[in-house]
Amino acid sequence: MKTLHTLTSLLILFFLFGCSSKAPKLLTYEQNTILYVNSIKPLHVKSKNFLSRYFMPWSIEKVKLKKEKALWANLVFKRTNTYYAENTQLWNTKVTKRIIETTNFSKYNSKLHYAITTTNAQIRNLPTNKPFYKNPSLAGEGFPFDYLQNSRIHVNTPVLISHYTSDGSWAFVQNPFSSGWIEVKYLAQLDAKQRSEFKNSKKIVITKDNLPIYTNNQQYLLNVKLGSIFPYVKEDSSFFYSYVYTRFAQKILVRIPKQTASLMPLMYNEKNVLHVSKELLGEKYGWGGYLENRDCSAFTKDFFTPFGIWLPRNSYGQKKSGEYISFEGLNNKEKEKMILQKGIAFLSLIYLHGHIMLYAGEYEGKAMVMHNVWGVRTYQDGKNGRALIGKAIISDLYLGANQKNVKKGALLISKAKGLIVKPDVPAFVYNTLTKAYPSIIKVQNNLVYFDDNTTLKYNDYTNKSFKNMLDNPSIKDTLSLKYPAFKNITSPKVNFDAGRFRNEKLLKKLYGKDKKEIKENLVKVKWTDGSLIYFNKRQNASQQLLKVIVELKQLPKKYNKYLQNIAGTFNYRYIADTKRLSAHSFGISIDINVKNSNYWKWNKDLIFKNKIPKEIVDIFEKHGFIWGGRWYHYDTMHFEYRPELFDFSD
Repeated sequence: MKTLHTLTSLLILFFLFGCSSKAPKLLTYEQNTILYVNSIKPLHVKSKNFLSRYFMPWSIEKVKLKKEKALWANLVFKRTNTYYAENTQLWNTKVTKRIIETTNFSKYNSKLHYAITTTNAQIRNLPTNKPFYKNPSLAGEGFPFDYLQNSRIHVNTPVLISHYTSDGSWAFVQNPFSSGWIEVKYLAQLDAKQRSEFKNSKKIVITKDNLPIYTNNQQYLLNVKLGSIFPYVKEDSSFFYSYVYTRFAQKILVRIPKQTASLMPLMYNEKNVLHVSKELLGEKYGWGGYLENRDCSAFTKDFFTPFGIWLPRNSYGQKKSGEYISFEGLNNKEKEKMILQKGIAFLSLIYLHGHIMLYAGEYEGKAMVMHNVWGVRTYQDGKNGRALIGKAIISDLYLGANQKNVKKGALLISKAKGLIVKPDVPAFVYNTLTKAYPSIIKVQNNLVYFDDNTTLKYNDYTNKSFKNMLDNPSIKDTLSLKYPAFKNITSPKVNFDAGRFRNEKLLKKLYGKDKKEIKENLVKVKWTDGSLIYFNKRQNASQQLLKVIVELKQLPKKYNKYLQNIAGTFNYRYIADTKRLSAHSFGISIDINVKNSNYWKWNKDLIFKNKIPKEIVDIFEKHGFIWGGRWYHYDTMHFEYRPELFDFSD
């Protein structure tokens, strides 16, 4: 997929951010000078998916988290000598204990009141507005990183109340994207009629950031953020008319100037993308919505909201929100090339561990990004530090490269993990097939799309027995069992054979359509003892095997006996007593020492036996190889490259 939309012109003013005498000055782009966008294909999103996610708390009967997960913060924050208060002193453990005692989780999911926020509000991990910082003397800790801060939510956000603190001042709620504590004074309980009226109305979305809202009598009510949603009542030539609820569920009528809002969804086009971008750029950084500001994921979430595109609230959730292309195994130059080739400007995201950025197109051969960022990691005089930015900016992916105390590994491009081409589409398949195999572009409308413009059917919608799943699985069937990577070695459950379901059409697309083409894709790989074996080079298979070999060679000598006398890699053949091609036929599997292995057909009672050490299994699994010892029909010599069966989440 080529880049469809680009920044064809950026009116740029370079300027320097200085942070301290020892912090580097970072080359960025002045937010007020951006932005000249064109070549954006107009898009009008049907916001049905967005609204179903938005109103989710009103469609469930109880908070979805199990109780033991809901009270995680009670366990984490009771630890002593760990968290610091606003005076930079350690929290008094007695005070922390009193806060935790008020959480009243014996009443979890006992109230189940449907409510709505009456103003902007903070979701907290414990029922207090006091901050919990980690050691402020450490780089990247202290202000603004309050570990009780979950998120800021907009006015008019639906919630489901689980229960209240023992004094009734806080409520534990499920909101559309998380759960946590909110002060009761910011909530109004609504009855079924009120909820139905709000939910079924047309929607107005705010397109001006920090907009003051006034009543029909021109009395100031509150300020709202871009991306806030209001119910539509009526309109005239100048205003939309709407309402908000008071604490006690009484309506207050408001009017909103039309130049600051739109009926939702806003048309995705050059004019509106430019407008939303300019509104969000320059805002100060706010961890979890701290001080009413956005962090990286709130920036991207609110960018897409006016267009009716739903994103989860945190960066990891947004990583899973659409078609994900992994950068694993790529160097920095290759990563940027991938972004420029497959990214869609203002519709794609770039994921880093703990950070997310909006791809903003190409400028002078560089991939540009918009993001709200705290700073860049530095290292000087033996100490870690931060070059602070603290706001939403435009930058390239080499932010800080002009400074000696910013190491290469701290650059955005070095830390980039993958590209989310287009959010707001089903995520599971993208997190397996497209992440695992470079030649798979996307999975959409029940088709798997390849980089040669061909497709395969994903799901045949047929219920199958275990034998039929072996003989004729759909691509979806091959993903139906979750492979238990890195788990303790135990006897598998009956017919639990994660990875034995193989779709031959898929394997032929990935590695070669016949014996001749597969052989052309084989390369020689030097095994641990120096002998040469053949493995398929496509889909990074041989490269991943090389990584396995490097780590196997570092094991103590006592493991060598399991790595000798390799029984086979490439061998174009059918599995015994079947018409199914073996994984060896595609050059993606390897059998280690038969003498120290066990195979289910050698032992007719199927009682699990194994001699292969877990240390060897762990190394193979680390690099995308499944092990036959995890199967009920066990084959402990067998390792097979099947990265789609793994979830290597950060």
